[in-house]
Amino acid sequence: MLLDTAFILQSFVLLNPLSSFPVLMAAYKKKLNVRQIAIRASIVAFLIALLILFFGPQLFGLYGISTDAFRIAGGAVLFLLGLDTVRPKPKREDVDEVDSLVAIIATPLLTGPAVISFLTIKAIEQGAPSLVVDVSVAFGIVGIVFFLFSLALPRVNEKVIEILSKVMGLFLMAIAIEMLAKGTRALLLSSPA
Repeated sequence: MLLDTAFILQSFVLLNPLSSFPVLMAAYKKKLNVRQIAIRASIVAFLIALLILFFGPQLFGLYGISTDAFRIAGGAVLFLLGLDTVRPKPKREDVDEVDSLVAIIATPLLTGPAVISFLTIKAIEQGAPSLVVDVSVAFGIVGIVFFLFSLALPRVNEKVIEILSKVMGLFLMAIAIEMLAKGTRALLLSSPA
């Protein structure tokens, strides 16, 4: 089975581990175990992603939602998330417990609405079983990034992380526009004249 590099990179951009760094940085400043938080959050987010892969498409049938309508909705959410990523945000200092931090990072930061939309649409288009390995690789890369971040935490330049996160936000917006365009085009072509 060949890896779908484009899908893995798109998933990684959507997962955007850099968006979790401010939370991990705040946890580090409070002397919490950042490595444990990052690993647990990655595992929980991965399990959520697998659930979405296999059960997200069934929700379409249950609610009578077309793939193209969901693609447009997901693109809109993704665009707003990308827009939010490129705008400045206040620093997070409100971290206390490891379990709540794991939940915050796992969802909505890693597997939020954008990832849920993307994975559901891809599962409908390509089938969930064919995506499991690629999703696993994308989350593996996120785990490696988190691990490396936890090692480098004392020397991390928060400004560099902020700039890289904004660049990822631009890629999110580009993926969103592609989803919006594809969904709109399909809906317009399928509607009676």
